[in-house]
Amino acid sequence: MLKSVFDFIVNDVLGKPEIVIGILVAIGYILRKSSGTKIITGAVTAMVGITMLLTGGKLMSEYFKPITAAVNEAYGIKGYIMDSYAMKAATQNMLGDSFALVGYVFIVAFAVNLLIVACGKYTKMHGVFLTGQTGIAQAAAMLWLMIFYFGKLGMNSFWTVLISGTIVGILWSIGIQLSTKPVNHVTNNAGFTIAHNQMFGIWFFSKIARFFGDPEKSNAENLRLPGFLGIFNSNVVAVAILMSVFVGGFMLSLGIDGVQELAGNTNWFVYIIMTGITFSMYMVIILTGVRMFVGELAASFKGIQERLLPNATPGVDVAALLAFGPNSAVIGFIFTTLGTLIGMGILLILKLPIMVLTGFTPLFFDGGPIGVIANKYGGWKAAAACGTILGLIHVFGTIWMIPISGLEDEMGWSGMFDLSTIWPAIVEVFRFIASLLS
Repeated sequence: MLKSVFDFIVNDVLGKPEIVIGILVAIGYILRKSSGTKIITGAVTAMVGITMLLTGGKLMSEYFKPITAAVNEAYGIKGYIMDSYAMKAATQNMLGDSFALVGYVFIVAFAVNLLIVACGKYTKMHGVFLTGQTGIAQAAAMLWLMIFYFGKLGMNSFWTVLISGTIVGILWSIGIQLSTKPVNHVTNNAGFTIAHNQMFGIWFFSKIARFFGDPEKSNAENLRLPGFLGIFNSNVVAVAILMSVFVGGFMLSLGIDGVQELAGNTNWFVYIIMTGITFSMYMVIILTGVRMFVGELAASFKGIQERLLPNATPGVDVAALLAFGPNSAVIGFIFTTLGTLIGMGILLILKLPIMVLTGFTPLFFDGGPIGVIANKYGGWKAAAACGTILGLIHVFGTIWMIPISGLEDEMGWSGMFDLSTIWPAIVEVFRFIASLLS
């Protein structure tokens, strides 16, 4: 009975951002003594908005996954996949029966995060991690790393869970706090911050982006093209056309027959056009969802800040940033892809014994938001430069992580910024401590 209740809380409540956001919005409005009508409409509106955001992102990833997989296969490259689903599958497979402990790690991490926020007067950290599916994936990864390095040294399940959860909770708290100032700058203090796989990356690129240009003179969102080129002044049109050209060129490297195989019964040229149209449609879904839930969350969370957690800030999915820079998100995506391809090319030239293959998720949901951040601090040139740097970090960070993660026989790793920089550094500390104890 208790296990069923625990599984319900972890998987069906805390593991579902839609439910968490809805509950928080309702609690916030209750604490503000809003009417019953406002409590219900606000909670449902926020839940529908976050569902649109997550669904749009999921459908976008699923739509483009076969395209990247086909290109990788066509070139006969064998290696590790850089994508969130690859990391989830790899850690779940390696954990085996221990995967049942992941929920406990997540609960400990969430409790640690709330404790740090509750002590915000002293810790100066105020971000609450609300992205359940990402948190569970990180809990699973940290649990595996702890078992891999310390399980063979006799550490029991209790300490493994406690230490894993504590580390993850501390990482969340630090990362969210670092991302808060840049996110506020981008969103004009919209009332939320980011809780995802690039919190440290948001801070990092906000620091270096300013070296690449002046955002006042070259802001990608302010570009207005004359004459016929004015069609690109519409975000919907610009994204559709640019993605048709960019992804079309990517697919045409397979040859027309290769594109036709992907297209199935649809003509290959029409398929390329529809790819850009579909991408733009998913962007509209995501942006609409962001506008719906951000307004309700910001308004209602004031009640939680006033009554329960002073100065607390909700940390949400990174896709929420896309609404604040659609043009720069596309620039970030394109140049992150370019940087990743450059990194893969370097691996081929150096004939290293390990190769990584790009997935869509880190390219767009890491590259896009970083493009938004970089553009705000340094204009479109910064978005392009930071995207390229990010792509290289994806590649070489994954190359760093795979051999020390115990996942050499699995399918891959996430590739996203934090998991390609901060996490490998933590694993190196694990290696050092384990070597002293062995």
